[in-house]
Amino acid sequence: MSTQNWLPLMEYSAKFRVSLSTLRRRIKAGEIEYKFADGKYLLKDGPLTVVAPESETIAPPSSASSQTLKLQPPPDQDQFWMATQGLLNEIKKAYSLILQEKEEQILQLKEEVADLKTLVRVLEDENSRIKNLQPKLDFDLGLEV
Repeated sequence: MSTQNWLPLMEYSAKFRVSLSTLRRRIKAGEIEYKFADGKYLLKDGPLTVVAPESETIAPPSSASSQTLKLQPPPDQDQFWMATQGLLNEIKKAYSLILQEKEEQILQLKEEVADLKTLVRVLEDENSRIKNLQPKLDFDLGLEV
């Protein structure tokens, strides 16, 4: 595979099955090598390799399972971390409460809609009954139809 060839984003995306948004995001972040020519971004013809800044190191995942993974605060920021966690918990509780209230409102509105449908059905039946009685009343009163 030649590293001298450069591909437009669309071709690269199709060839290596990487979404355009991922490619654009990585270009913007400076994570991949690219060049800009004739108003188009071009990527080297080859598998996607992420270029990490030298000052930044990436640690391997810990042996803990993802289900028990908890973020650990830096030791010098315990108060900030606790305050952040407290605020996050408050936001979660408020969100849950709002969702519960909205679900209750939806149930109440559904009950009202059902009641209104029943009322409409009753009124339509009554209207039909009155229309059916009208010719009989006209006949009994001696009115011509």
